[in-house]
Amino acid sequence: MAGAPLRVLLVSPLPPPVGGIATWTRILLREIACDPGIAVEHLDTAVRWRAVTQISAPARLLGGTAQALRDYLRFRSILRSITPDVVHICTSAGYALRKDLLMLRAAASRGVRAIIHYRMGRIPALAQSQGGEWDLLRQCTATAHTSVVLDRRSMRALREACPAADVRSLPNMVDLMAVDGVLGGLDNSDANSALDCAVCLVYVGHVLPSKGVTDLVEACRLTGLRLRLEVVGPAEDAYCRELASRSGDHTTLIFHGTLSHEEALETLRRGNVFVLPSHSEGFPNVVAEAMACARPVLATDVGAMPEMLDAESAEPCGICVEAKNPAALADAITLMAGDAGLRAAMGARGRRRAETEYAAPVVTRRLTELWREVAALSG
Repeated sequence: MAGAPLRVLLVSPLPPPVGGIATWTRILLREIACDPGIAVEHLDTAVRWRAVTQISAPARLLGGTAQALRDYLRFRSILRSITPDVVHICTSAGYALRKDLLMLRAAASRGVRAIIHYRMGRIPALAQSQGGEWDLLRQCTATAHTSVVLDRRSMRALREACPAADVRSLPNMVDLMAVDGVLGGLDNSDANSALDCAVCLVYVGHVLPSKGVTDLVEACRLTGLRLRLEVVGPAEDAYCRELASRSGDHTTLIFHGTLSHEEALETLRRGNVFVLPSHSEGFPNVVAEAMACARPVLATDVGAMPEMLDAESAEPCGICVEAKNPAALADAITLMAGDAGLRAAMGARGRRRAETEYAAPVVTRRLTELWREVAALSG
């Protein structure tokens, strides 16, 4: 007779709204549902009281404090009712670290080992700043049994700062079955003959200055090329008007707004190059999806993106440039626009890397092995 399933209390958001952590959660819960040896109790921490583009500090502090209290009380209630074998807390850090620390301490008080999963790429920068957020992050790392980060640079920084801590690196995952299901009937060629432009660029994400969208529009203008830039994601009207005024005469700028996941993938596939010029990132799901779509990626040298694209190797899946540098981004766009063979080769390598490194079953297996390892130590 099989033993009782491993009980995991997972603290993470689910869509809506769509975001990197929420997408990861959705894919993970679907994968875990196929494993009878694991029973997940999920605490949904999605922020639904404000628009994703509403980022003012006062609103985030007041509304976030109320939500943090609600999430913490729900966490305590679930912790008492099911006594999980493992707690797994996903966090984007920032204001949420105070709540995360309280949850970690509550789990420890009941003898439950906890994993904290840092879902952002700012750890090296925080280690240099030595500010209040870094102090809280170190406290969380010291309290958790295991800390999980998204990239090797973050892992090195956290291990150096907390040498006694167990720090692991785990990539995000991409749902290849879903991608292929949506795109199976679409043309996979790079040809752009139907459009009167050198190349079609696609951006998918929150349309914000911090995501480098202003940099991207400026870079397109600097190339002097006739380009098509399709922007997918939630945006404020005033910011869209500002971007349009900056785009110049040679860039056809199209705002799609928020699309369904399927529509976003179709838009990404129709383009020649995916661009994500963020100022800060963790391990963006959309980059993995672009790779799964066999599209080359232009990104900034932040978070896990250089690692994802194998950017320093002889056979990269894309190009990484310095963040907040429109001129460098313009040079990379010009290179991609003029070399269809380069685009095709990078896209093909990206697809292979998505299959071997980031496919949902591969990453889920690594995570469940970690859960079982931590639970065994707890027992």
